[in-house]
Amino acid sequence: MHAYDTSPSWTQYRDILETRFGITLARTPVETWRQVRGHDVHIDAWAPEGPAYGTMILVHGAGGNGRVLAPLADLAAGLGWRVLAPDLPGYGLTRPAPGYRGDYDEWPAIVAQLAGETEGPVVLMGLSAGGMTAVFAAEAARTVDGVIVTTLLDAGDPATFARAARWRWLAHLSRVGFALMPWLIDRLSMPLWLVAPMRAMSSDEQMNDYFARDPLLGRLWVRLRVFRTLHQRKAKRLAPGCPLLLVHPGADAWTPTELSLRVYERIEGPKDFVELSNGSHLPLERPAYGELQASISRFLEGVAGGGG
Repeated sequence: MHAYDTSPSWTQYRDILETRFGITLARTPVETWRQVRGHDVHIDAWAPEGPAYGTMILVHGAGGNGRVLAPLADLAAGLGWRVLAPDLPGYGLTRPAPGYRGDYDEWPAIVAQLAGETEGPVVLMGLSAGGMTAVFAAEAARTVDGVIVTTLLDAGDPATFARAARWRWLAHLSRVGFALMPWLIDRLSMPLWLVAPMRAMSSDEQMNDYFARDPLLGRLWVRLRVFRTLHQRKAKRLAPGCPLLLVHPGADAWTPTELSLRVYERIEGPKDFVELSNGSHLPLERPAYGELQASISRFLEGVAGGGG
């Protein structure tokens, strides 16, 4: 059975975190697999030192996997929270259910089920496309106590879909294919580096090169049905049913802040918005990373204290 701890992908990523960003992880996750909706879902489980205040479920985007979110998992565990970081079907080390064709709707459904099976307070945190996945999951689960997102991207909006693609012409061509030849699109797969601007993940070129070339990231072949069904999922009026924090990187070259604010304005219920001083799509740069840590800490303290 494959595992991250024996993978060069993890060794290289950990080295880049330390040498390029000064981030040294204090903990190592326990790798587990859980049957969820027929999928054999790989989950990194991060444990705090003592009793947990609750559980944070990390939700990766369409260009990552659960292990990429290790810096945030280590942070939350250090704040006293148990953390689960699943690989969603088609990504990472999860083995999809037989017959799974790449439907995006499975992603929020899996996160919602994990939340529903978890005792105590539950907070979802999504990055990139994982932000909307976390909101959709909170709406479905109704057992979530808070949602933190770095981005809120309505992939059902043509302009946003085009901005998030590697090339705008590819997004426009894809939308034509989605409408006229869904049966053909659903049968195709492509490496992620052709679909998404993986080199816009960070302001650091070594990190971007890692994301573009790693076999579990940029060189991972993904079904285009994931992106077609993601495009079909419209974000209209949203009511996650719990407090929401949008903490957007201030120098995100992939998805600028205004794209997230368009969705943020449509979200009902208690919410707060923080824009980091800088920070790329994966905001590990200083001072953005410290500001992100502070925002997460304040939000989790509110949830643990019952104040939301």
